Amino acid sequence: MKRIALLFVLVTAILIGAAMPAMAVVSSAPTEKVPYGDIGGTWFEKSAISYGYADVFSDGSGSFYPDREITRMEFARMLHKALDIHIEYFAAPNIKDYYSDVENSDSGASQLYDLVTTGIIDFKGSFSPNGKLDREDMIHIVMNALNYMTGGNYAVIDIMPAPFADDDKISDSKKAEIYKSVVLKLINGSDNNMLLPKNGATRAEAVTVADRLIELVNRLTHKVIVSSTFREDNGSLNMSLSITNKSGETVKINHTSSQKFDFKLFDLEGNILYTWSADKFFSMALTSTEIKNGETVEYSIVIDSAAFGPLKSKMAYAKAYITGTSENFSIISEGYSSNRV
Repeated sequence: MKRIALLFVLVTAILIGAAMPAMAVVSSAPTEKVPYGDIGGTWFEKSAISYGYADVFSDGSGSFYPDREITRMEFARMLHKALDIHIEYFAAPNIKDYYSDVENSDSGASQLYDLVTTGIIDFKGSFSPNGKLDREDMIHIVMNALNYMTGGNYAVIDIMPAPFADDDKISDSKKAEIYKSVVLKLINGSDNNMLLPKNGATRAEAVTVADRLIELVNRLTHKVIVSSTFREDNGSLNMSLSITNKSGETVKINHTSSQKFDFKLFDLEGNILYTWSADKFFSMALTSTEIKNGETVEYSIVIDSAAFGPLKSKMAYAKAYITGTSENFSIISEGYSSNRV
C-alpha cells in the first residue's frame, strides 16, 4: 500500500513498556472476563485487558504478574490469537519438522506451527518454549508479523532515530528492524534511552507491543477484507478468493496483465505443488479492477479430480493471491491462507 498516514518519529528512542498509555485497540477485546487484580490503573491495563488472554496467562490466582518474563511459547500463543491466524492443513502438521524441543501435544504447538508457516517466527533448530524471550527477539517477531499482515507495503520516514544508550548490545542483524520499529512507534518508553536487548521481555511489555502492532495493522489493512476458502467436492478441489470493500470509497487494483488472481497448493515443507496460472495464457495489456464501496469481488476455480487426485496426499495447505497493486489498501504478496469450508 502506498497511501497511508505519515508516521512521525520521536527525537529519542525509548524503551518498550514505558509508563504511558497504550494506543487505542482497533481489534475486538476478548469476550471472556480477564481475571486479573493487578492491572487496574497501570500503564498497560488496556493492553492486558485486550491481549492478556486468560487461556494463555491465567494460573487461577487472579494475577497477571506483569513483571514476569514472558516465555517464548506464551508469546507465540498470544500473538497467534491476537492476529487471528487460521491455516487449514490437509496433512497433519508435525512441529518436529521445525523444532526438536517441542511436541505436537504441547500447548501452543499448533499455533507455533502456523507462525512458522507464515514466516512470523523463523528461528531454527530449537525453540526453547519455556525460555525467556529476549526483547530484541520479540521486536524481530513483531516486525515479521507486520510484514506478513501488510505484505511489507507500508511507508517509513527515512530518518534514523537517536541510538539507544546500549546500542552496542543490539545484535547487528536486528538493528535495522529495531530502528524501524521505533519509527513506527511500536516500541517507546522510558527516559533513560535503554533497550536492554538481551533482557527478557515482561508480560506487560509483550501485551503492549501486541496492542500497538494490531492497531497499526488494522489502520493499514482493515478497510478492505480479503479472504480465501477451499472445499473438496467429489474428488475435485474448489477454491475461492473474495475481496470486500468497506473503505467508503472505490478501491482500484492495477494489474500488469489480464491475470487478476492466482491459487497455489503447498506441501508441509512449503514447496509449491500446484499453481493455477502455470498453464494459463494472459494478455500483457494493463488492466484494473474497481470495487465500489460495499461491493465484493469473488474469483473461483475448480481443480478437477484428475489434477487434484495425485496431489491430495502431499498437500498441506493452500493460498490465494491478488496479482496486482493498489494505492487503496495493502495487498499481501505472500498470499492469503485458504480456510476449509
